[in-house]
Amino acid sequence: MTQVHHVVPRSPNATVHGANGQSVGSEPFSGWLALADPSGPVDLQRLFPELEVWVEPSSAAFSDALAAAQPIMVVLIAPPAGPGDLERVAMWLGTHRDTCAVLLSPHQAVAVRLHALELGFDDAVDLSADPMEVVGRLSIAGRRGPVNGNFPEDRIPVGEGVELDRRVRAIRRDGRLASLRPRELALLEFLAMHPGRAFSREELIKYVWHGVGANERVVDVYVYWLRAKIELDPASPTHLLTVRGGGYLFDPPDSASHSPATTPSNVNEPPTSR
Repeated sequence: MTQVHHVVPRSPNATVHGANGQSVGSEPFSGWLALADPSGPVDLQRLFPELEVWVEPSSAAFSDALAAAQPIMVVLIAPPAGPGDLERVAMWLGTHRDTCAVLLSPHQAVAVRLHALELGFDDAVDLSADPMEVVGRLSIAGRRGPVNGNFPEDRIPVGEGVELDRRVRAIRRDGRLASLRPRELALLEFLAMHPGRAFSREELIKYVWHGVGANERVVDVYVYWLRAKIELDPASPTHLLTVRGGGYLFDPPDSASHSPATTPSNVNEPPTSR
C-alpha cells in the first residue's frame, strides 16, 4: 500500500482539517496532531487559528497519521482517546524526544491523567477546568517545543561513570542500563539541561510536574532517589546539589563536554550538600 505523506500548509494562518483535507507531497506534517471529536468541547482549530493543526476523530486514523507525521506536539482528548492511544503515544515519545504530548480528559478521569503523566506526557489537563487554563496549558506545552540545551546529543554525563541516555529513557552506569521512573527521568533531564542554574522547589513543580500531583516533599523524595542512582556517595552529593534557601542545582562532572557552570544569578549563597 502506498503511504501518503502530508504537507504542512505554508500560509501564516494555515489550518489543517485532517487526512481528507491534507495535500499530498514529500514532506511530513510537522504541526500539532490531535485525536479528538470534531464536535467535542475543545475545538483546537478554532482556539489556535495561527497554528497548523491536524485533527483525526478515530484511533485508527490517528495511528496512521502518527506514523506518517512528525508533529511538534501530540494532543489526545478523551473521548475518543482511550488507554491504547496513551500507550501508543508513550511508545512513540520514546523515539521522538523533540515532541510534546498532552492529554485532556473529563474531570472524573483523575487516574487516567496521572497515568499519562507517569507514561511521560508533558501535561494532563482536566476538561472541566476554566477554558483559559486549558488554552494556557496547551499553549505552554506547545511553546516548550524541542529541548534546546547544551547537550544536543542523546547521552548527557550526570555523574562519575554515569550518563543519562535520553534515547532509551534510562541512565547508564559504567555502560550498564538502569531504569528511571518517568518523573525521575523528567527531573534529571530538566536539571541536566540547565547546568549551574538553581531552581526552587516551586519552579521544579511548575516545570517538571506542571503543577500536577506534586509538592515540595515530593520533589525532595525524587531528588533523594536520583542521588542514590547517580552519586558516588548519595549522602555527600557532588552533582545534584541543594541550594541554601530551598532548591536544587545540577553541577555536571568534569568530563562533561561543556563550559564550567557559572554561579547562578538567583542564589545568594554557595550550594551546599543536603
